[in-house]
This record gives sequence, structure tokens and C-alpha cells, in this order.
Amino acid sequence: MEQLHIGGKVKNLEAIGDLEGLNYLALHLISKSPLHFINRLKKLKHLRLLLGGREHIREIEENEIDDLEISRVRGFHDLTPITNFRALTRLVIEDQIQLHEIGFDREMKALEELSISNCKGLTRLTGMERLPSVRKLRIFKTAIDYDSFIHQQLPGSLSEMEFATSKRKEDQEIQETLLKLGYQKWSSFQ
Repeated sequence: MEQLHIGGKVKNLEAIGDLEGLNYLALHLISKSPLHFINRLKKLKHLRLLLGGREHIREIEENEIDDLEISRVRGFHDLTPITNFRALTRLVIEDQIQLHEIGFDREMKALEELSISNCKGLTRLTGMERLPSVRKLRIFKTAIDYDSFIHQQLPGSLSEMEFATSKRKEDQEIQETLLKLGYQKWSSFQ
């Protein structure tokens, strides 16, 4: 078995850790169940956490996952172990209202695409200089101050960027500024 979607109330979730060939795992509505079993999935490349409730993903140790999506997980507020995902090429964070900060405290050489949307409590995105391969960046409907954000050191590899607040006039001005800085408008993920 290479792909697995699990949802709802599940018993013996820990047994998933025995599926050595698993490459894709989507966990839907898995609330507060420990995620330690993910550390045993050495071939896992794609992880989706959708819905349910959980405060963090700290139990996931260093791994080779290259595609991570966290969407609509109630109570999620801590993304500090993100640098444990050392092979990550794509990170999508959506609808996380209690997430206030995302910080990259170590270099993440593989990360190419970062999309953060509808995280209305998010005020800080730091450590962008530690993402030397990021080509695409999308920040949509957050509390991040554009002027402060754009004046930090950004990766030289960054070529496509969207920064939107959902305020039409402000977004138009931001887009014009980004174009003048040489960034292309964001195109969807590959």
C-alpha cells in the first residue's frame, strides 16, 4: 500500500506506522491522536492534516516528507518544528486562525513553494533568508504587515509572489509594488 486516507474516529491509528511502503498519508478529522507513528514511515513523502483538532505537530521528528499541508485543524497554533521537515519542497498552511507566527530557525534548502492563506491571526513570518530555494510565495488573508515583511531579507531564488489582504485597493498597490521589485504574479502550484 502506497496511499492512505484516514478520517473520523479511528482505533489503533498507531498501526499505520507498520505500513512501510506508505508514500502518501491524509489524516482527516483525527483529533488529538498522537502522531508518533509517522516517524516510522520512512518512505512517506506527502502528508496532509485536514480538519480535526490539534495544537501542534511536535511529535513528528526529522523526516524526508517533501509535501506538507495543514488545513482547518482546530486549535493549531505551533509550527516550531517545521525545520524537522528537512526535505520539504512544498508547504501549504490554510485556515489556521490561532497560528500567530511561522519562523524558520534553520536552513531549509529544498523548500520551493510556500503558501499561507486565511491565517488571520498570523502576524509574523520570519527566517525567510533561510529558504534559499523558495521560488513561489503566497501570503493571503493574514495579519502580516506588508511593509515590514517586504523589507526583510528575502531569498534571491524568489521569482513569483502574491501578497494579498482581501482589501482590493491595498492589494492592487501591493501587486504593483511587487511587479516593480521584479516578482511575477503567483501562478498555481504545479
